[in-house]
Amino acid sequence: MSPLSNNSLFLDYHRNPLLMFFLRGLNVSLSTGDPLQIHLIKEPLVEEYSIAASVWKLSSCDLCEIACNPVYQSGFSHLLKSHWIGQEYYKRGPDGNDIHKTNVPHIRLEFRDVIWREEIQR
Repeated sequence: MSPLSNNSLFLDYHRNPLLMFFLRGLNVSLSTGDPLQIHLIKEPLVEEYSIAASVWKLSSCDLCEIACNPVYQSGFSHLLKSHWIGQEYYKRGPDGNDIHKTNVPHIRLEFRDVIWREEIQR
């Protein structure tokens, strides 16, 4: 999702569903929609993360979790994904977490996994 671009074109930042999706455990990511038109700094993706953190009061843990999601979503090779987020990134929950690479605490991923398992058992 590109909240800054959406905000300037058609959807107010506070009505953007990214935060609601994230809080419910969906795999969301931030992106830049129109970096040459919307953004004010040289690094548009940094601007997206900074404003998202400020507007939605995201913690560093939240930001790290969101920053890992594009790697999971990508079509990059297993070798690159392993390098970026850990050797066992494909496992659910803390078993697949390399905290030294993701900076996401095991307890966060344990929580996400427990909630997901409860959802699929309904």
